[in-house]
Amino acid sequence: MTSFANNNDDKNFTPSSLAAILALIALAAMVALLLPSMSLAQTAQPAKNSSTRSQSLMVYEGFTEPRHDIMVAATEIGRLESVTIELGDHVKAGQVIGSLEDALQASSVRIATLQSEMTGELNAAKAEADLHRSRVASLRQLAAEGMARPDELTRAETDFRIATARYVAAEEQLTLRKLELDRYQLQLQRRKIRVPMDGVISKIFHKPGEYITPGDPAVVRLLVMDKLFAVFNVPVEDTTVVKVGAPVRIYLRSNSTTLDAEITSIAPDIDGESGTVQVRVELDNADGALLAGDRCTLRLASAGRPSSAKRPVAGAVYGRAIQR
Repeated sequence: MTSFANNNDDKNFTPSSLAAILALIALAAMVALLLPSMSLAQTAQPAKNSSTRSQSLMVYEGFTEPRHDIMVAATEIGRLESVTIELGDHVKAGQVIGSLEDALQASSVRIATLQSEMTGELNAAKAEADLHRSRVASLRQLAAEGMARPDELTRAETDFRIATARYVAAEEQLTLRKLELDRYQLQLQRRKIRVPMDGVISKIFHKPGEYITPGDPAVVRLLVMDKLFAVFNVPVEDTTVVKVGAPVRIYLRSNSTTLDAEITSIAPDIDGESGTVQVRVELDNADGALLAGDRCTLRLASAGRPSSAKRPVAGAVYGRAIQR
């Protein structure tokens, strides 16, 4: 071949060398045709591994969050007079944890209470109505005997109606005063800061003496932790395996505890930046042993693993589990 490449001599160009060149060209063509098929077979191999992974145990990292995270705020503005709780205190629904300055409201309640107990005007109107009623009855009897003038009876009846109207007005005024007392008492109660649910105080934003404004009304942060949610961001391609009601095992790092649970809900939308879907698992925390914000791990249980949890409606993939 070297002689053929370097010398263009016809007598060195034999049929055997031509056959060798044609064989090399054919071999090169066959290699070029086989390379794409080999590349395609190698590319298909990870898909088989992915399918195998979907049937094996999968692990995801996440964190726990409380059932409710509430910023307890004052319903009115004013100077904060007292805060009666400390960080970490357990509180009950409706418990007073602080109060705003309420001297003005307390004074209004005292005045309204006194006014609601004032019955002198009502008693006077009643006595006057009773007097006119008696006078009308007497004049009617005298008029029947012809001993009273008609105009005198008419005037007495008119006076009786006026007295009756004054008595009704006095009753209405007393009712209005009682309603005003209720309003002032409500205004006084609104100066108290109460928690809406049972929970734990996780942060105190204001101290006594500070002024509560409409732009910053929150006084404390309340965590409702009778139940926690373990939250995980799962790649969207794994949602064919991760389904609502699927049995899982949750490992909590703070106390090295593993809990058996099931997936409670799966978000119906995909986070565009990470390409993941949020998965939530409800954890019972009636004894308060679990902490919010703890790092945790979700591990899908094997398909054959028995579970004592209630079975969700078949076909549920996204949303919340519907228990039978």
